[in-house]
Amino acid sequence: MAAPVLLVSLDGVAPRFVTPERMPALCGLARSGAACFSARTVTPPWTRPVHASMLRGIAPAAHGLIDNANTPLVTPTPSFLAVARSAGLRTAAVTSWAQIDSLIEPDACVERIAIDSGYDPIDDDRVADHVAVLFGHNPPDVAFAYLIAPDLAGHDHGWGSDAYLESLTQVDAVLGRIVASVGPDVSIVATTDHGGVGTNHGETTPDVLDVFVAARAASIEPGSWWSQASTLDIAPTVMALADLAPSGDWKGRSLLGSEQPAVDVLIGLLEQTAQFSYGEDVSMLDHALQAAASAASDGLDDDLVLAALLHDLGHAVGDAGAYGDPDHAAVGARLLGPWLPATVVDPIRLHVDAKRRMVAGDESYLATLSEASVITLGQQGGPFDDAECARFDRELHAARAIKLRLADDAGKLSDPASAGLDVPPLESYRDLIRDALASPPLDPSAVRDSCVCSACRDAASGQHLIDVGDLAGWSVLGQRRTDTGQRVDLVRRNKQDEREHHRCELSDPLDRPSRDVRLWRSDEDLRGRTRPANAVTEISRDVMQTGVALVDGLSTTPGTVLTFANTLGIVRETNYGDLFDVRAEPEPINLAYSSVALPLHTDNPYRDPAPTVQILHCLMPAADGGATRLADGWAAADQLRSEAPDAFDALSTTVVRFRFNGEPGVDLMAERPILDVGPDGVLRSIALNHRSLVTPLSGQLAASFAQLVRRLDANAIELTLQPGEAIVFDNRRVLHARRGFDPTAGRHLQGCYIDIDALASRSSSAD
Repeated sequence: MAAPVLLVSLDGVAPRFVTPERMPALCGLARSGAACFSARTVTPPWTRPVHASMLRGIAPAAHGLIDNANTPLVTPTPSFLAVARSAGLRTAAVTSWAQIDSLIEPDACVERIAIDSGYDPIDDDRVADHVAVLFGHNPPDVAFAYLIAPDLAGHDHGWGSDAYLESLTQVDAVLGRIVASVGPDVSIVATTDHGGVGTNHGETTPDVLDVFVAARAASIEPGSWWSQASTLDIAPTVMALADLAPSGDWKGRSLLGSEQPAVDVLIGLLEQTAQFSYGEDVSMLDHALQAAASAASDGLDDDLVLAALLHDLGHAVGDAGAYGDPDHAAVGARLLGPWLPATVVDPIRLHVDAKRRMVAGDESYLATLSEASVITLGQQGGPFDDAECARFDRELHAARAIKLRLADDAGKLSDPASAGLDVPPLESYRDLIRDALASPPLDPSAVRDSCVCSACRDAASGQHLIDVGDLAGWSVLGQRRTDTGQRVDLVRRNKQDEREHHRCELSDPLDRPSRDVRLWRSDEDLRGRTRPANAVTEISRDVMQTGVALVDGLSTTPGTVLTFANTLGIVRETNYGDLFDVRAEPEPINLAYSSVALPLHTDNPYRDPAPTVQILHCLMPAADGGATRLADGWAAADQLRSEAPDAFDALSTTVVRFRFNGEPGVDLMAERPILDVGPDGVLRSIALNHRSLVTPLSGQLAASFAQLVRRLDANAIELTLQPGEAIVFDNRRVLHARRGFDPTAGRHLQGCYIDIDALASRSSSAD
């Protein structure tokens, strides 16, 4: 069966404003699959007609809608939701405008959520919330979601205005939430209906008609590029991802299978320039290769070398005359903007302006230009005036554009070898292009906060010296790999409107390391990886990876467990003392100090925080019974999330109360969910101890609790600890239990608690 498919429409997003820095979620989605940022919408380019075409794969002439009025369609052609529903699939739609909801047939959706609070941008967050709920319980097979913020900002403030650009960042964050909430196994298609000019989008110009489509799916090779796409292709593509045939009335085509690796597309465009010279003594391909070689020989960073290679790509896709396209800088930047970082694209966008600025500021520079460059200078508007010079100088990447311009001027040699310039072939840049396409943009705030230079970090402790208030407003100016890590140049304008620079020295990756966790079931061979008591690094790693370590070789002298515990971490004292004896007592304050069987549980959930690591050391096993049972709670919870998501949600969202008041002067109480899940959806801990649970288990919570316990019991392992053996386990993850035993048999264990941070530190440093 095909993976679930979700189509997300972001109303009013003009591709010319899409950049990895402004819209990292959308560009990341494109990078993880395929995209076309030069797709075309239908006409008239109004929201309701376009969405009717998007949902049905037919033009407005066929469905009859010509404006945003809530008029009925004049076609029986079904939407992709209706096609999927008729095939027996679960379908869903979440919209925030009645005119969009009315485009969907009444019986096309199993679940249908229509928000209409007055076309409010805050509805985008509500849409994301509903999508998360839909995919968190019983995920639909095919779904549609609609977001509105950019269209509102465009109409109110203008496409390209500061408010509009901010709306792109906001809607991208919502898209990022949606992508994260549905999980990695859902196929996602993101698109838009139109761009805009001024405060409207009725004109049939490229700024209005250019749209995008980006998709991620298991069948799409990451880093792919669709050279052509249309709004009419959306419905057939969604159906292909759902493994369904399109309706016979649809006029679009599925995009699947027509994608090419993006690196091949760019190399192919460069190869096309080999047949053009545009008035220069060398072909445009030779010029690009020489410019890149000149940038590299001048020691410029990789992004500027790549910019030099690609700077004239606009000629290959623009309206070229005898001397190329005068607007090729903007055309090339528009083509590359969603794919590459600003440190590459902005110098390309500005390299013609850099020539005009340099001629205005230095008359002698004009004499260094080639004849073709002098001719195109006139076509491009001539030298800048004072106001234009000032505007250029304020550009963030103005200095980089000038460096690119100099490399551009140096790349026009009829015999580069005689000039001492080594020019590598085009294919040698494949890895550079591929890496740039695959690498997400750096977060300037994270870069600034990660700097390890002497001004930012204390040399002795490694602790931050920088004020958190100093993290905002930075932009990446350039980056370079070093022998010890990475060097990133940042720039911003300070309160005096002056450029402020900081060179960040980075030695650690900016991404959070993933957890090195191995889940286990009832076939886990704990004795097969027994550790000697002095193998503290291996014990630490076992606990961090699997949650439990079995240790042997300890003395059976009472109190040995404390000596051993202090080799691993710091003992945490509780009301039971720093050391507790687990044996049958005449009047136990806790059932642990009896001989009855104990079910699988975690210790002390009534504490805040609960102990993180427990050690149990066997001084004497019972003559009969008393075996220890262990279960990986994270594995059981993972199984529950997959097989019974409603039960998982109930246990992770319901806060329950635990309490212990079994001895005089002690009344401990804490509230927490049984399954503690972080904002990223990762399970952090389990608190399960029915003996100390105060909240009554009823209804959904009781059934969910029972389902988790059944999975724990089914996957538990059992062993009888021998004298001198100990188990060290993560009390947030591993549940333990005990078989009943004869209280006269003398079973005696000693235990203590330690904090897990020492084990985590040792395990991490060992890696």
